[in-house]
Amino acid sequence: MEPLDLRQGPPRPPRATLAGIIFLPRSIDKLRATLPGGDIGVYNIPGFTGMMLERLGIGVEDLTEIVRKAATDDDVAAYVTAHAKPSAIEAWNAFILARQTAGGDRDLAISRYPFLADRPGIGLGIDTLEEDDRLTFALAE
Repeated sequence: MEPLDLRQGPPRPPRATLAGIIFLPRSIDKLRATLPGGDIGVYNIPGFTGMMLERLGIGVEDLTEIVRKAATDDDVAAYVTAHAKPSAIEAWNAFILARQTAGGDRDLAISRYPFLADRPGIGLGIDTLEEDDRLTFALAE
């Protein structure tokens, strides 16, 4: 896969799915940004991507290498589904759809994402990330 420059635009949305795995397309984009010639910008791997891979039982380095060699998202999806721990995908999806920003500590969440002070309806981490992407790249225009 080609490297990405995430300074130019965000990775795919947090709720995007591939092979039934929520967040996998976003993680692929972030890993592509770590490849030579890419730029991860303000994003990181240790957050939800790291949690996802840990829960699936797949190493970051292993998946990065698969992303580097893959021709398409489907190649990455095939690897992930073949190597994920049994029942891990369902458990991950349930986790990510329930995970509150900052583990539910609203004050900590607001300290990290000040816009949440004015957005009480945003509680899930994936919704916070989507809004953060929207605001970050709206400001850059």
